[in-house]
Amino acid sequence: ASVWTIQPRQQKTIIHLSFTSHVTGKFRGFVHLKTDKEDLLVPVEVMVTKGGVHVTPEIVDFQTLVSPAQSRSMWLTLTNLNPQPIELLSLYDPKQDQNLQISGFDQKGINVVPGATVRFAKVTYHGGDQGFMQ
Repeated sequence: ASVWTIQPRQQKTIIHLSFTSHVTGKFRGFVHLKTDKEDLLVPVEVMVTKGGVHVTPEIVDFQTLVSPAQSRSMWLTLTNLNPQPIELLSLYDPKQDQNLQISGFDQKGINVVPGATVRFAKVTYHGGDQGFMQ
């Protein structure tokens, strides 16, 4: 083992973590780092998925918006685990909700090479009129 000196407020990569699993799912654990001052326990979470194309978040939840003045936004991310590149050609809301805004998507399309993860669109939901919902 070698020793690193890391100055205050300095960032430095000290470890690369590799994880292999034949089972899909979310795995949690800890990496123990020993230092001359104190030992650190770093939480690690790994998501193992099958090949294919994955969008995160899987479910877009804007929570509760109680007035038209409120809005919430989040980015959509696409991961290509296929052995070949893919092209994302369009993005739209099939319900055409007037309170939903999609921005940041390049209308010319997005190429995603194998193994890559890209942020491809920002979705924002604006609260509607107060009242009863059916």
